[in-house]
Amino acid sequence: MIDYDQSSWLDILIRWQGTILESSWPKIAIVFVYVSATYGLQLLLDCNFGYAWDHSYIVGRCLSFLLVFRANSSYEKYVEGRKLCCQFFAGLRNLVMLTCALFKGGHGQYVWNRRAGTNGFSAERRASYDDEDDRAASAARADIVRWALALANAFLIAMRLTPAQFSQGEVSELAKWKLNFTRMRLRTLLTKEEFAALDRALHVEDTGVERRLLWNSGKGEPHVFHKQSCPSMPGGKYRVSMVPSYRQLVIILHVVAQTVRLHANEPHGFKERFLPAFIGAIKHVNHLHDRVSQAITSPLPLPYVNLVRTLLMMYLLSIPFFVDYTAGVLANVGMPTLQAMALLGIDQIGTELENPFGEDINDLDFQAMIMGLEKEVLRTLELSGDTRARDMFTWL
Repeated sequence: MIDYDQSSWLDILIRWQGTILESSWPKIAIVFVYVSATYGLQLLLDCNFGYAWDHSYIVGRCLSFLLVFRANSSYEKYVEGRKLCCQFFAGLRNLVMLTCALFKGGHGQYVWNRRAGTNGFSAERRASYDDEDDRAASAARADIVRWALALANAFLIAMRLTPAQFSQGEVSELAKWKLNFTRMRLRTLLTKEEFAALDRALHVEDTGVERRLLWNSGKGEPHVFHKQSCPSMPGGKYRVSMVPSYRQLVIILHVVAQTVRLHANEPHGFKERFLPAFIGAIKHVNHLHDRVSQAITSPLPLPYVNLVRTLLMMYLLSIPFFVDYTAGVLANVGMPTLQAMALLGIDQIGTELENPFGEDINDLDFQAMIMGLEKEVLRTLELSGDTRARDMFTWL
């Protein structure tokens, strides 16, 4: 997503990247050449190709309504997508906070809950009071935190792969390299066996070079992405299976639910009456992921988009037949080109906003969301006094 100064006209007007001109200029240029050629031909022949009649305005007004309706529908999907993503990451934070707040721990946690911040009582001093229950609670918290981070990365993978699995059947070299980066983040959070079980859900093609660089060692290799560019692929595309299959999220949510249940009524864990709160958080995350998947795979109906673009093409092609060539260059070339920019721009805005879950420059910044989640969950561990669980994580 692009950040810009909304109060600055100059900052907005001089931009190119991320604007409708970046993607629409070839079509606008074609319209410019077309109206210029027809205007020159009318001058050469000294005649009009047509004349304006009252009913000719109906198509333009109908087209404007259809385009604005499409742009509004796409904007509603964009806003809904932002809400769903915020709620998804909020759900993960809630899961971690429930874990830190409700897992009882042992004597060290008991003392920390009552003396934290008083008389210089620090997390280091709290460690001297820790017993076996505190150590068991730390391991449980770290386990749920790493699975929560795995959920965030699996969510990002799903956003990148769902369009390919649904309709395209392939991804580009750059998209695959970004996908590999997120897969490697998962690998650093999971054991070899856990990662293998998750990765089987992707059904995406790997080359021998990728396997040698990233996966054959059986260890996390995040440093590869700091010194290695994406390997080339013959044809520039990687195949993705379009056969319906299970998702990574289903596996992770199942593991989280089982992990949480194991600690119910344990000395270091939580009372069983709090189990519905955990299950509710897990169900909420699953529900949000389903809604996002539905948004990605449910574009505006094809008949509507087909009608809009057919009318738009016919309208732009018919412009020279409704303008008097004696009105001059501005009326015959300048204004039709501006019309094309306005109408094609509204159509492009609808296309840009319809799916905010991809990798385009105007899409949502999932990497920033994941980075924010990582910092917040680690800070939550620190606030709960569990430096042992916090030290199980490191920045790469």
